[in-house]
Amino acid sequence: MDPSATQLFGLSSKVALVTGGAKGIGRGIAEALASAGAAVAVADMDVEGANSVAEALHKRGCEAIALQADVADEESVKALVQRVYAHFKRLDILVNNAGIFPMKRLRELDAATWDRTLAVNLRGAYLCTRHAAERIIAGQAGGRIINISTINTARTYLGMAHYDASKYGLNALTKASALEYAPFGITVNAIAPGAVKTPGSLKVRSELGGGSVEAADAEFAKRIPLGRWAEPEDIGRAVLCLTGQAADYITGQIIYADGGLMLGF
Repeated sequence: MDPSATQLFGLSSKVALVTGGAKGIGRGIAEALASAGAAVAVADMDVEGANSVAEALHKRGCEAIALQADVADEESVKALVQRVYAHFKRLDILVNNAGIFPMKRLRELDAATWDRTLAVNLRGAYLCTRHAAERIIAGQAGGRIINISTINTARTYLGMAHYDASKYGLNALTKASALEYAPFGITVNAIAPGAVKTPGSLKVRSELGGGSVEAADAEFAKRIPLGRWAEPEDIGRAVLCLTGQAADYITGQIIYADGGLMLGF
């Protein structure tokens, strides 16, 4: 008998860890996974924001916890994974979403900003993958690792060299990890968002619009074939597509969730 849609996309009994889950895309991902039945650990430097997300999920009848972590720090990552496992007694899904994108052109880009961007966006994904995968392997049921990349790996914008370098590296890490973890039944893929309305993108959008976020959004939306910016839940749903049984045979892929924006490049 063929599995039902609920079986193919449902995440009942699964446990997911979402880094950078306190707001924006991370929150959208946490909400999408919880809606499919997963218990969710919301990790972020901003523990108050993470608590807010976890509490909102609780009100919807979902199981969730909030944890503070700096993904660039290995001891913090080790403690994070241990606390998730201690609470839920398993780990099935890791979403490496934590990321920063301070806009600076190369002539003004200091080494500290470069180092911190690479530390959070790339080193952080490596550390979380490395330690979370061991817990997933211990469960002997396979699992999912999903990295949040960017459309900037297809094209770039001024002031984003450090961010783009970190995400190119993340794409390479995605493919290498997919190859190495395949024997353990773990698939590794990346979602590459285009233009997304998030608190983190407000500054960028304001600068693009000469101080008016609304002007920037309206002008840039004209370049998107689907005619609108993505909302965090759009990216959350894309992640959800890769977490269930329906995606058992998909690994090592970079999937662009951009409303068709790349079609106009």
